[in-house]
Amino acid sequence: MFHRIHILSIILLSNYNYSQEKFIPNKIDEGQITIDGIISEKEWKNAIFVDLDYEVNPGNNIVPKEKTKAYILYSDTHLYIGFYAYAKPSEIRASVRSRDDLGMISDDIVWIAFDTYGDSRNNYILVSNPFGSQLDARAINALTDEDRYDINFNVDHETSGTIVSDGYQVEFKIPFASLPFPNGNNQEWNFNFRRNTFREGIPIELRSQPYDRTAPCQICQTTDKLLLTDIKIEKRVEFLPYLAGNITGSKSNLFDEIKYQKLQPNFGLGFNVDLNKNSSLEVTLNPDFSQVEADVTQIDVNSAVALEYPERRPYFNRGTDIVQYVSGAFYSRSINNPLISTKLISQGKKERLFFLTALDQNSIYQIAGEDRSYLGEGEESFVNVLRYQRLLSKNTRLGFLSTNRYYKNGGYGNLFGTDGWFLLSKNLRFTYEVFLNLNKEPVADWIKSEDNIFGRSVVLDNQNFNGKSLYFQLYRNTEKWRSYLTYRDFSPNFQADVGFVVKNNRRWATLYHTYQVFPNKPALQFLSFGTKADIVYTYEDYLKTISVDAILSVKTLFNTEITYTLDFDAFKNFLGRDYRNLESNRFVIRSSPSESLSLNLNLTVGRDLAYNEAIPEKGKELTFNFIPLIQLSNKLRISPSIRYARLKYLDSDNFYYNGSISRFSIRYQFNNFFNIRIISEYNTFSERFFIQPLIQWNPNPSTVFYIGGNQNSLSEFNDEMYSLFRVDQTQLFLKFQYLLGI
Repeated sequence: MFHRIHILSIILLSNYNYSQEKFIPNKIDEGQITIDGIISEKEWKNAIFVDLDYEVNPGNNIVPKEKTKAYILYSDTHLYIGFYAYAKPSEIRASVRSRDDLGMISDDIVWIAFDTYGDSRNNYILVSNPFGSQLDARAINALTDEDRYDINFNVDHETSGTIVSDGYQVEFKIPFASLPFPNGNNQEWNFNFRRNTFREGIPIELRSQPYDRTAPCQICQTTDKLLLTDIKIEKRVEFLPYLAGNITGSKSNLFDEIKYQKLQPNFGLGFNVDLNKNSSLEVTLNPDFSQVEADVTQIDVNSAVALEYPERRPYFNRGTDIVQYVSGAFYSRSINNPLISTKLISQGKKERLFFLTALDQNSIYQIAGEDRSYLGEGEESFVNVLRYQRLLSKNTRLGFLSTNRYYKNGGYGNLFGTDGWFLLSKNLRFTYEVFLNLNKEPVADWIKSEDNIFGRSVVLDNQNFNGKSLYFQLYRNTEKWRSYLTYRDFSPNFQADVGFVVKNNRRWATLYHTYQVFPNKPALQFLSFGTKADIVYTYEDYLKTISVDAILSVKTLFNTEITYTLDFDAFKNFLGRDYRNLESNRFVIRSSPSESLSLNLNLTVGRDLAYNEAIPEKGKELTFNFIPLIQLSNKLRISPSIRYARLKYLDSDNFYYNGSISRFSIRYQFNNFFNIRIISEYNTFSERFFIQPLIQWNPNPSTVFYIGGNQNSLSEFNDEMYSLFRVDQTQLFLKFQYLLGI
């Protein structure tokens, strides 16, 4: 069967290829290039040149007004790339930023994209602004930028940048040991270069090769060839020890002084070794997975299901692009508090392997229902995750996934499945996911509920059950039209014990169809309008949802994107009750009118249900998130924000809920590695306040030193004395982690 699919893909794509050029750089001795942000003629005299001579946005592969030249050299162990971006210095946007600061997308930046395997599975992205601030990411093929870029991917490399009289210059020094690529001393990689800049406030993107905006696969268009000969492949052997400690203090009564506990020290060790250039083994003992920065609190007052938070732990982010699934089959934060974990990653020319094990000391147990989810935390469990992907051709991939969680005192959750990705033509793509689960509940009191799911009690009482999930999507993109047809199927007893699934018992079809144009005018740079329709049935064949959306999106003056969505639920069934004509209007506005100011506004007005009431009823909804980012200087920025939500009774001035979360952040970036910042937040729903100061030094992706604290108020004291800035509980913490390479 695999052979037939392979032949079919070759036939369908035999007449379809992207343009490409070959570049053979000269080899130099180590130490010839000094990474100081200056393109010295003496140092770079033997470099080959690559011109960025295509404007791909807003122009469509036209000759750009801005001149950009890239330089390439290499040694036995490093690749050297320089950029000379010509511009008026007064028009260059840039700030000194910490590593992987997403604010960099509002700066002038240069990109390097590598597809080292030449198979379009992913692109490795290295980005720098004119001050040498770094952002690196892994790009996969996805429908949106949010899903496409994984900024938790890291490449240990050097950059330096300088603003000069006629533009800016950036130098990259990239160790071959830091990039994944096939075994062998002679390499042929796919690559291209990009530059993002601004012309009279309008964002401009330049590339070193043409870009087809109609293609359904963006990363497939990194096709220029870079040939490197007789390089040295160095195997990494790395140790990552850390030492951490914290002191906590709290009050027993409102007017007591804070009493501090003894210092709680902690230490652990990470170990990473390259088995060969394609494979690495990573082990972590007693890992410290405390986050440097607190999660942005989400408003969950009207959510009937658990909310998903992004993964911020570096260990679980490395290599996990291969286990990203639409159906929620894997969710790394379900591994809550591991005592020990191992991870094997291997990527060859035709296959990829990911194998993760962990002993989780505090297991998360989540049950998905038809309308609600149930969450508990339990005892120890042992976790396995095995993922294998095979490339039948550049345009055909098939994969397998197995996850297992075995609980200490009995019970288990096993999940098995397959997935596939097929580029059927220049404009057409098909993907699928199919999973089966086999479960036996532990006997535990982790979840307390009298609810039942398809005849099975939610209480954990040793029941056996199994389920399935299906996902199919056909996606088409042309110059004028963008469409997809999706079918999702979650059986009533589908559960992913190492995943994130919050609703099941649904058969769900979606049709999305939009028209898009690129006028490339200052006031109208992009326009799209279309519709999305959803219909959902349960396994008992009763209607769950009929929803139709009208969507309008424009890009206009002041680097502004505006999206309006009219979401009309003609019919919705929730907890067995039928509701009709639920309409909401959603506005999303993102704007970066200048280097000093960026704005993000989300506004929803309409009608929704009070989902957490005993008998849910309709109400008048108003929610908005307003997040401005103000750059006061190249090194100082502030970001106040507010998230507000209310649901008002239809027939009175009373509210089902009414509250907000206010947050304020200030950061001073001394250089690319060292910063100090303070975050404060006040939550009116819980009536709690916290403030978190932090000093951080982060010279590379793994080495870090920070010292900071958390100061909180406790809501139980509010009746005795209400004060916005009262501190009832405090924590001081520090951590030093240093990467040792052998």
